[in-house]
Amino acid sequence: MRAPNHRPNSVSDVLSDVLKRVDPEHQLPAYAIWTFWNAEVGDVIARRAQPARFRNGVLFVTVATHSWMQELQFMKEDIRARLNTRLGAELVRDIYFVSGTVESEGPPAAEDTAPTPRGRALVALPEIADPELAAAFTRLIEARAKRLARPPHGRTKQSR
Repeated sequence: MRAPNHRPNSVSDVLSDVLKRVDPEHQLPAYAIWTFWNAEVGDVIARRAQPARFRNGVLFVTVATHSWMQELQFMKEDIRARLNTRLGAELVRDIYFVSGTVESEGPPAAEDTAPTPRGRALVALPEIADPELAAAFTRLIEARAKRLARPPHGRTKQSR
């Protein structure tokens, strides 16, 4: 009995056939978002939001806090456009933000917090050119921190 006279398929043909079955909508390139997410959204956002999954043109992004979720909602179209530009195709139709734990990479940026003399971080202060105004805001923030650190009126440490 003679063997059929078939040439073996090349690996690229086999791989192409498999990818057509696994990814019929050609959305597999969208998973490259994980490799450039931090560069596209910046360090401040990347510490608070990370892509979680991609399904049917929708990118699900895990966000650390509800306030950041709301902030990102305002930036959603810009982020989507930047991601699609980087991908070279309109693969991301929508972005859906979900609350969850975000694995941060690296220490927080210096612009995130304004340290107090005691080394505690309070709030982010923008760059203020006028030194007197900057000092006034710093004193205001420190006074509020002291007030918040005090026990409620009528309660002492001993009565807790």
